[in-house]
Amino acid sequence: MISAIVVRQAELTDTDGVRAIGLAAWPPTYTPLTGPEYVEWGLATWWSVEATARGIATGNVLVAEVDGRIVGMAGLGEKDGVPVLWKLYVLPETQGTGVGSALMAAVFDRVRGQGADRVRLEYLDGNDRAAAFYRAQGFREIGRTTDPDHPGLPDDVWMEATF
Repeated sequence: MISAIVVRQAELTDTDGVRAIGLAAWPPTYTPLTGPEYVEWGLATWWSVEATARGIATGNVLVAEVDGRIVGMAGLGEKDGVPVLWKLYVLPETQGTGVGSALMAAVFDRVRGQGADRVRLEYLDGNDRAAAFYRAQGFREIGRTTDPDHPGLPDDVWMEATF
């Protein structure tokens, strides 16, 4: 069991800590599904210092801390007027300890507080661990899409939770 998990709004001073989550979580999660080239592209595109700081500056990034160390993050946005959880990642060594669930509870609280009655997310088909986690959190599949910019990748599986 780990110490108490604290979830809070990310600040610009958290950029390196948030980025470290992506750099640690992305390769083992996505390399088996997509190959190393896509992982390198994704890290450069979505986890660069600049991209991470831009996300934090929007006010839509939450971090989970244990003993003052950032061990997880969640990034929110919207698509077609519906809140979307674009990122939820936890350091590999803290997966399965409740960090992801604590982040998801904070996401639900935030979305409800903004007056929404649902939140959506997507994950790559084949990421069975993510699929099981999201189902356990109350999400259900609502559709699938393909990435026209990256032919050959698994489908994006879209899920939604309503409250």
